[in-house]
Amino acid sequence: MDRDATKHRRWQNTFLAGEIVFGLAALGVAAGAAYSLSAPGYVFDDGELTGEMLVFALASALLLGCVALGRRHDLRRAALVAEHEHWLPSLTEHDGQGQVDLDVETARLRPLVLRSVGLVLVWIAVLAGVVAGFAAMSASADHLLKTGVRVSGEVLGVYQHSRGEDTIYVAYPVDYGHLRYADIVWDSGRPYTKGQQITVIYDKADPARVRTLDETNDDQTLTWVLAMGTAAGGFGLVLSVIAAVNWRRRHRAVLATGWRIASVTVVPDKPMRSNRHLPDINVEYRDGTRITLRAATSSHGAAPLKNEPNRRAWIGGTDRDMVVLFPHGRWRQPPYAVPAYALNLRVAPQPAAAPIPEDPEQVAFVERRVRWFMIAIFGWFVVLVGVSVLLIVLDMLLPMFFVVVVGSLAPLPLTQLYFSRMRAAIEEK
Repeated sequence: MDRDATKHRRWQNTFLAGEIVFGLAALGVAAGAAYSLSAPGYVFDDGELTGEMLVFALASALLLGCVALGRRHDLRRAALVAEHEHWLPSLTEHDGQGQVDLDVETARLRPLVLRSVGLVLVWIAVLAGVVAGFAAMSASADHLLKTGVRVSGEVLGVYQHSRGEDTIYVAYPVDYGHLRYADIVWDSGRPYTKGQQITVIYDKADPARVRTLDETNDDQTLTWVLAMGTAAGGFGLVLSVIAAVNWRRRHRAVLATGWRIASVTVVPDKPMRSNRHLPDINVEYRDGTRITLRAATSSHGAAPLKNEPNRRAWIGGTDRDMVVLFPHGRWRQPPYAVPAYALNLRVAPQPAAAPIPEDPEQVAFVERRVRWFMIAIFGWFVVLVGVSVLLIVLDMLLPMFFVVVVGSLAPLPLTQLYFSRMRAAIEEK
């Protein structure tokens, strides 16, 4: 059951990714076509508009197909996880309803969905602003090309930079033959040579605003701002869509299951293991059964709640769509919902194993082997330091560096080999 539910969830996420990709494609094609139709003087190439319409229709069809298939796998997974006892105990009259209004807290999950949807709209607006910015920049360059003053200029220098845009340095005459100089962004790929005569186009009202027939010389600061807006908008849009979908799933799951009171302990993965994943949440229900959850990626994080073990909380939802409701957050008094997903199924507590008596002979064997190992390591590093000092005195810095690096790393595999053999010797005894 768990494997089948995971399979359907993966297909759901796959089709969700398809929805995002094809939705962005359809949105981009529609925005481009709308700009082309509204831009004065824009002339479509043969078949360009038809091609854009076909691409939009194909992207829309694939988007709808992903929505339908994702919905299909959602229903199949919902049928598999309908048995709540795999993650939650049976609902009783003693689930803390009087301490927190659980019905109200269930309803408060819906605004989290709406907030994520609002962020989706915000990021779409950001992307629309980026498209409008690029369109305005392109229109400004085209307007300068059509209405600017054309003069013959001279290339004084061609500069290819390791960082930033390549440029050409040109001189061009303005009113009454007065020379002006400008760095023009070179992004057309056309070759230039020093002393070459080119056509320079400048704005009569602002002679510093200049371009050539091939180089639009767009404002690089604005270009970088728009590029960053594109990256931020795309990234934010994807995360917001995922958040909206996941909060909607969690809200539906909690509506179906209700809440169960439990004692929970937040166990962060830091600093013991370098924060490789979000915190785990160890849950013990009142019937003694346990389950381990892991906090999901969200602005409602669990790490700030790590300082109070075995704190009271309520658990709702199933499988990958679970919510841990704390009576209050770290800095806020209202109840605080943390999204999570189950790492395993609910299990009964295991009886404590009987302690294994120590073997004095084995303990002495281990202590002796560890003592020998520490003496050997100490001697190794004494020799390493001595050899390094000798090489420094002989002014052999490169061999010294090699000896230090190799000599410092060599004990690592030797240590693993030594203790592996020691463990094997203990098991043989």
